[in-house]
Amino acid sequence: MADLFSSFKLKNKEIHNRLVYPPVVRFGLSKGDGFVTEENIESYKYMSSGEAGIVIVEATCISLNGRLRKNQLGIWDDEFIPGLSKIADAIHEKGSLALIQIHHAGIKTDKNSAAVENIFTASPFEDKDGVVIREASEAELEKVIEDFVNASKRAKAAGFDGVEIHGAHGYLISQFLSHNINKREDEYGKDKALLGKKVIKAVKENMDSDFIVGMRLGANEPDLKGGIEYAKTFEKAGVDYLHISSNFSTKEPEDMEIIDDEFSWIANLGFNIKKHVNIPVICVFGIDKPEMADEVIKKGYADFAASAKGLLCDPMWLSKYRTGDKINPCLKCRVCSFYSEDKPCPARKKAGIVTP
Repeated sequence: MADLFSSFKLKNKEIHNRLVYPPVVRFGLSKGDGFVTEENIESYKYMSSGEAGIVIVEATCISLNGRLRKNQLGIWDDEFIPGLSKIADAIHEKGSLALIQIHHAGIKTDKNSAAVENIFTASPFEDKDGVVIREASEAELEKVIEDFVNASKRAKAAGFDGVEIHGAHGYLISQFLSHNINKREDEYGKDKALLGKKVIKAVKENMDSDFIVGMRLGANEPDLKGGIEYAKTFEKAGVDYLHISSNFSTKEPEDMEIIDDEFSWIANLGFNIKKHVNIPVICVFGIDKPEMADEVIKKGYADFAASAKGLLCDPMWLSKYRTGDKINPCLKCRVCSFYSEDKPCPARKKAGIVTP
């Protein structure tokens, strides 16, 4: 029986355990130009010190006009490769698989980093500021596909083992998957998964067979049944693994099947998807104790368990679980410090941790 410490082979890569450090955007460590800072490098070096099997670098933008924030990491130009390579090296130092999440914000693009006329989504849609964001042209979507391909080439050049295409959390690809946003009458509206499929196929066609192409999928829209169909569609398109989360909507779908009520409904989305695909599945959300992650693997709920806050508060989470040493727990703050401008994490402060 597999457990959290079991190895796993993905493509030709041997992964030494089933724990994943998922993408966590650390805006407070970056500047407004997209370049990697020393703080970014030190952060990933520290986060990799606990030897999680996979470390996925935060959402890194493929387009100057698709940034979530001005101080988001960038991969839209070759000039970013040297800095990103230092992060890849830091992750590989302890033997972890190094992946990088590539991203376009679409309607969520920051208006301080792009003019409104350069922001687009699936169909005209009023954003949270009351601004109607226009529909992307087919030519612009072809450019998006090209940008994902070029970002993947840069990731490879920087030494990453693969990319994770962001198709969740209300960003561009997931906007096309959303029935609430995508009202198009062309092929991208008739087949709401088309943009995601084209991105996957284009990236796969332009990368060697050893390069891993995964996808973060928001599987709760339009409902669980629809999420399962999207998962099967992207598996058929050639994606190597699925990392299951929520979509533009953050609501639990009405047809949700809770397989294990000890876990969040988002983790249960992953458990459901796992039953319907033949590629590896990463589940995430609320898995803040190693015992929970171990149970995910032992019960066959998913192939990998991801923990952001658990590892942020104690990167040695896994090794301490093995030895029985005391783990520095997440204190479950109402608003997580890591998702702000990096105010000191109370859990880290309590443990005397000063690393970024």
